[in-house]
Amino acid sequence: MFLDDPAARERLVPIFARHGDIGVAERLLEASVEAGRLRDGVPTGVLHAVGYLGCESAERMLWEHVERPDYDHHEAMDACLGLLHLSCQGLRTEIAEALERHVGSNLFPEFLPILATKTGDPSWLGRLVEWGEGDASTDCNGGLILGIAAHGDAARADFTRLLWNPRWQAYGGGTGSDRWAYAGARVLGLGMPELYAELVARLNSDEGTDDKRHCVETFTALLGHWADRRWVGLRAAPDPDESSDALCDLLFEWSSPDEDDSLIGLAGRVLGHEDRLVTELYHLEATLRSEARHELELRVVASH
Repeated sequence: MFLDDPAARERLVPIFARHGDIGVAERLLEASVEAGRLRDGVPTGVLHAVGYLGCESAERMLWEHVERPDYDHHEAMDACLGLLHLSCQGLRTEIAEALERHVGSNLFPEFLPILATKTGDPSWLGRLVEWGEGDASTDCNGGLILGIAAHGDAARADFTRLLWNPRWQAYGGGTGSDRWAYAGARVLGLGMPELYAELVARLNSDEGTDDKRHCVETFTALLGHWADRRWVGLRAAPDPDESSDALCDLLFEWSSPDEDDSLIGLAGRVLGHEDRLVTELYHLEATLRSEARHELELRVVASH
């Protein structure tokens, strides 16, 4: 069905990636690529999928979609996400040279930085942080955010700092930074209890209201992705462990009936109870409580 009309059935591509194998990847590659380029009408997600499925023979083709003279954002993004799952041994030098050409730039191929770990040079962690806190435009820093997280445990402190740093605008839904901040948190195994403890500490600190607003905005964006649990297409980023019920207990329950010390209460005291972010938190609470009821129903059905 997909091969009959790839453009109309783009939503099948993530299903191939999640449930397919190397045979599926090779069939996709054979049917979707001609002379090293995606055929017309084939969704760029195929580039992501064949890499995700471990098709090492696609490595060179994927890199050529990153380094094309006629740069295409979606092709380059999906090619980089595919390459992130491959060894890239034969591309190490070329990736390093491409990063060197762009490092420090305001605008650049957004997802190239996620391949920094493929160079084998650990100094890129600090350089990506410096790049994001320097001249990098927040319109294309999603790749820097994920590229930092891809360095693993060594990046944990830097990644946590950037989440709360207004310079990074990690809440950005229009730019996609929020999605890649969420993915980075999953890569690093940062759980909601840990992130919430950080938020509470910041809201109870003597930071200014603008900084606190940024923290609430970033946390709200991350929580939205936690509630949505949309597949991010990274093997290193498993779905969250926390159930919706557990998230409700953590974030929205009062410790006593006398004072609302929940997430909503804390945000309301800092921003005002009529603030749009507080309204958004009420909506997220309703979504999570609905999901918690659904989870309970599934457990009851499964037990019979």
